[in-house]
Amino acid sequence: MSGTRIELHTHLEGALTPQRLVTLAERHGQPGVPAACLNAAGDAYVHEGFQGFLRLFRDATSLLRTPDDFRAVAGDLGNQLAADGVAYAEVTVSFGVLLRRGIPPRSVMEALADEAARVGEEQGVVLRWIPDAVRQWGLDAAWRAWEAAAGCGRELGVVGFGLGGDEAAGPAADFAAVFAEVRAEGLGVTIHAGEVTAMGDHGRRSVRDAVEICGARRIGHGTAAGADPALLELLAARGVHVEACPGSNLATGAVACPADHPLRVFLDTGVSCSLNTDDRAFFGLDLESEFASARTVFGLTEAEEAGLTAAARVAVFDRQAYPDSRACPDSP
Repeated sequence: MSGTRIELHTHLEGALTPQRLVTLAERHGQPGVPAACLNAAGDAYVHEGFQGFLRLFRDATSLLRTPDDFRAVAGDLGNQLAADGVAYAEVTVSFGVLLRRGIPPRSVMEALADEAARVGEEQGVVLRWIPDAVRQWGLDAAWRAWEAAAGCGRELGVVGFGLGGDEAAGPAADFAAVFAEVRAEGLGVTIHAGEVTAMGDHGRRSVRDAVEICGARRIGHGTAAGADPALLELLAARGVHVEACPGSNLATGAVACPADHPLRVFLDTGVSCSLNTDDRAFFGLDLESEFASARTVFGLTEAEEAGLTAAARVAVFDRQAYPDSRACPDSP
């Protein structure tokens, strides 16, 4: 492996660079998409607020249409991760979106598995995949996404299954039966929950339900938990890992300012957590900048920085890569 860092929360679609967006727009004859998504210089994405980001994500990723499109973005992500000192990444792929757009997930995963092998050989970065469902599209759609993910399996690098989308429109508890099957298959469970602090009690309930009802071993974002001592105690006691994404949360307006992110609270209360970029190309982020910001904003020490990486190692879903992982159930 070329680096030492581990990234557990990064979306493949979020690695779609402005340059790749323009290339795909030309390929598919959609010049209006870059015009709507990028700044005047064409070198950065623009959006306003969390709902604006969701629209940006929808519009930009509409240009991902073929297995080769996804392969190209995976190659770009491999380059980004290698430059960022990342040795291992678990990358979320939205099977919910693929199915809704009529794109066969297996054909995409076969292309991604091929590209992951190339990235591993040439860049020294291990890529594994976490398909996910989109909560606001309902339980039936989530079942279809899970069945597609299970059909791809470990042979194509699938190590877990997740849930993303609009928390207010799809409570985690609604998907408990799906995640019971995920766990029975020995795959890891990670759920976006408590992403926006303004959700208040609803956001905190989202985190609690993800853990207590769905059996999540990892929580994506989890910012709402920072204001709930009982919930922090639950996360720490159960060893649930929070995939913290401070830069992303600031960019989407999920937190109002850098110091409002609860990373320091997680560290001080013994909650297992790591730093992640979420959608690195959309927000212009990398792990180096995330760690640098944490040193400045939260007074992150050298020992704490090493601790974040160690916590991520224990939280990976691939025991073949990291045998000391405690986040993934035993294989059936």
